[in-house]
Amino acid sequence: MDDPTLPTLTKPSGVQARRSPWLIWARRILVFGLTAIIVGGLGLALGLIWLSQDLPTIRTLDDYQPHQATVVYGWNDEDIVARFARERRTVVPFDKIPKVMVDAVISAEDAQFFEHTGIDFMGIARCAVKNVLRGRAVCGASTITQQTVKTFFLTPEKKITRKLKEMILAKRLEEALTKQDILYLYLNQIYFGHGAYGVEAASRVYFGKGVDKLKVEEAALLAGLPQAPSRLDPYRHSERAMARRAYVLEQMHARGKITDAQYQEAKNSSLELDWASSETSLASNNHYAAHVRTILNEIVGEKRVESGGLRVYTGVNPGFQKAAENALRTHLRKLDKGLGWRGPIAHLERKALTEALTGLRARLKTSANRASAASKAGSNGTKEDKGAAGKAPVVWDLSALESQRDKWTPDEIPAAARLPRFAAGALYAGPVTSVDDARKEARVDLGGIELVLPHRKMEWARPYSNFRRTPRPRRPSQVLKVGDIVWVRTTDTRREEKKKADRPTYVGLLEQTPKVEGAVVSIDPQSREVRALVGGFGRGAGTFNRAVQAKRQPGSAFKPFVYASAFQTQKYTPISICLDAPRVYRDPWTGESWKPKNYGGTFDGEITLRRALTLSKNLCSVALIDDIGVDPVLDMAKRAGIKTELPRNLTLALGSGGVTPLEIVNAYATLAAQGRVAAPIFVRKIVAPNGEVIFEAKLDEKQTIQPEVVYLTTSVMQSVVEDGTARRVKQLERPVAGKTGTSNEARNGWFIGFTPDLVAGVWVGFDNGGLLGPSATGGSTAIPVWLDFMKTAVSDKPPVEFVAPPNVVFALVDPKSGKLAPPDFEGALNEPFITGTEPTEFAPSEAVVSPDNDTVLLEDY
Repeated sequence: MDDPTLPTLTKPSGVQARRSPWLIWARRILVFGLTAIIVGGLGLALGLIWLSQDLPTIRTLDDYQPHQATVVYGWNDEDIVARFARERRTVVPFDKIPKVMVDAVISAEDAQFFEHTGIDFMGIARCAVKNVLRGRAVCGASTITQQTVKTFFLTPEKKITRKLKEMILAKRLEEALTKQDILYLYLNQIYFGHGAYGVEAASRVYFGKGVDKLKVEEAALLAGLPQAPSRLDPYRHSERAMARRAYVLEQMHARGKITDAQYQEAKNSSLELDWASSETSLASNNHYAAHVRTILNEIVGEKRVESGGLRVYTGVNPGFQKAAENALRTHLRKLDKGLGWRGPIAHLERKALTEALTGLRARLKTSANRASAASKAGSNGTKEDKGAAGKAPVVWDLSALESQRDKWTPDEIPAAARLPRFAAGALYAGPVTSVDDARKEARVDLGGIELVLPHRKMEWARPYSNFRRTPRPRRPSQVLKVGDIVWVRTTDTRREEKKKADRPTYVGLLEQTPKVEGAVVSIDPQSREVRALVGGFGRGAGTFNRAVQAKRQPGSAFKPFVYASAFQTQKYTPISICLDAPRVYRDPWTGESWKPKNYGGTFDGEITLRRALTLSKNLCSVALIDDIGVDPVLDMAKRAGIKTELPRNLTLALGSGGVTPLEIVNAYATLAAQGRVAAPIFVRKIVAPNGEVIFEAKLDEKQTIQPEVVYLTTSVMQSVVEDGTARRVKQLERPVAGKTGTSNEARNGWFIGFTPDLVAGVWVGFDNGGLLGPSATGGSTAIPVWLDFMKTAVSDKPPVEFVAPPNVVFALVDPKSGKLAPPDFEGALNEPFITGTEPTEFAPSEAVVSPDNDTVLLEDY
């Protein structure tokens, strides 16, 4: 029953109830938001599906096929002599990577690596906050997994689509592989700078050793580099690299990966880099390696050489190769300086010199400040480490100016300078800042040091001429001017000067880059493996390889093949008599008249063939080929291994046909191998990463020259060393057979010689065929190189005698008549003969003479 006391609430007639406006808008926003989320979600899902359609995958580690360097080994299968690669990388199994390296990388790049599933959302949030607060990007949040997929599959472009792809691939990679597998990929793939990909290559580039030998501080330095390899390059920006290393060490310590003691020791250690490793080219760094690469390109193709991870086994002996390079470079410098001074690298007038020096000093000061900061960061300012960091002053080297001479402007010179540390015996280029005739010296400014060039050490710098010997300079000003940029060699002789307390002063030597060139080839005659090959003064791929590309006239170095042809007829023996006298020949092959001459213009009348080759008598060589014919000599050269087409005329007797150094040295190797010919071997074996042998060289020997003919030829060539134009070689103190060679007008100098177990040949000359000097011969130009090389090559080997084959007999003969010597004659020679060609008659007692006579030996021919 209704209570009549309560009022009745009724809706006013015709009036509709009103809703609150905020409720209406809230509802609308909610609906719109839900719709946007649904649509956005669907759009994102469709976008992700679209983005992921063409993305690659790595399902197993078998899918990992990185570009790997081809590694070239020497003759002992152990020494690495070269690497060829687009990317310097050596893949190492995960269990070969030390724990300290793994811990350092995780501490530096992704501390939550083992907790997240490919994407670190908390890390993304933290970085987002930091970036907003700083107003710029100060950190990223890419995990190791994300960095791995980015390295493998994505471009470095900074777009949201690329980031989304990276996240998709990271999730896929985490689902497909274990954490250890992902680390294996990352540690072998990531870029560390200086062309090094992966921790093994990086360890060798920066520290010159394998990753398994890294110390804590070294692992920390490497782990910090992938963030910005160029900006953190320890070779160029040591202070930045040290600061990054300090951060990594802190993270490792904070995470308990290294002990307190390890942390303190690593933090206080100085930065010790292997500078030699940093300067090693990704390609070949000498002519031998360059030629090996050419051979490999022909066998397996350039692409596989650069990225196939091949193991290549060669015949090079690294010790021999280094000795050959050093010997050639040293003696080419001496020979070139003997022709005189060609002038400075460049010249700067006073104003330009002042401007350049100001810029150089500013750059040197900046470098010194950075080095000081790096030392403090790495050593905590300890006295010992400061001393280690300051072992030698930093100097500038302006050698880059030589390539373009006077095209450099003063403001460009400081940036072109190299800033190495001073080392005694090193070569640098610097400006002449003082020329003092009264004190008989000039001074060169190298920044951290000053060099004094005494005039007595510059007396070689005569006006350049390869036709005549010009007068020596009497004053420094006749050689140098202030502003000249010159090559200098430092010494360890320090000059104490009170006025120069700010920097040390050393005695230096004036140098110049040789224009004269050369080549060295060394071959093991038994295996035919090429032990060393140098193709010129310059080094590396891209330079002209004269050892295999330059054809030069061998001159008298070809004569052994003429003599071998004569001995093969059995008409001639080492004691056959030759008339060394002027004669005009009418060459039946050319139809022209020709009057050959001996070097020096002397003639000795009747002499034995042994004596003729010993003294390199041209007339006897021509007489032989005129008698036996050109064709047998051409055939002999071919059977020795010379493939180049040679001239078919009498001038062949004097080596007029051009051959490469490799070609003729290998022909001599046929003589050293008792007449067995074979091709020279550079590449012994090529092995694929899976162990498959792709190529293996076989020694294909053929007996093409009779051993007894070879022995007679070798015996006569031993006399060249014992008593002839190559007697300087006796310093080697072991049996050596060889022959000097000098082509017309001394345009080519040769010496090729061999022991029973090693052959080596040297060529010296100009690329343009210029003269080597007014008195140059093979003995004076090539033998010094050969001798320096062979002293190293045979230093640990006992002397070995040349052994006569069965078909050779010996007889004591009278050297004058060539007949058998009477018993008890002291001057008799024990000569070898092919069985059946030995003399049977005795010389009359009154006809026997001593071998000593007035014949003049030719010095250095």
